[in-house]
Amino acid sequence: MKFSPFIAPSIVLMIVAFNQTFAGSALENQAAVQMNAEKDRIPQLSEPCYQGGQNLDWTIGENGMAAANHPAFSNGIKRICQARAELFFEGYEITPFIEPDSQTQVFPIVFQPSIDEIKQHLRQNLPKLRLI
Repeated sequence: MKFSPFIAPSIVLMIVAFNQTFAGSALENQAAVQMNAEKDRIPQLSEPCYQGGQNLDWTIGENGMAAANHPAFSNGIKRICQARAELFFEGYEITPFIEPDSQTQVFPIVFQPSIDEIKQHLRQNLPKLRLI
């Protein structure tokens, strides 16, 4: 019985450590599930955005070629839609869709080769983050 003052606190500390270990992993698992769900939703938002961008009557060049028929422009719209959807899920106040009157905002970035470059450009022109 000389050790009973040490046994009870040791057991309590082991129970607390055990609970903390599994509580942390549950939060990590929940965060991972949420990130995967957002990754699944990005294509769901990107595709209608892209289709909407293809339906706009935008033209490029002096000959007035339909922008939707230009492969590089079309792929750029696809990248812009993905970037906008990703920023939307990051919490930025941005609509994941391209508006019909946003031609002046889209044209300067449509030929940028990577989604990260497009996101960087968009972030510069977005309002500061607020909790939404």
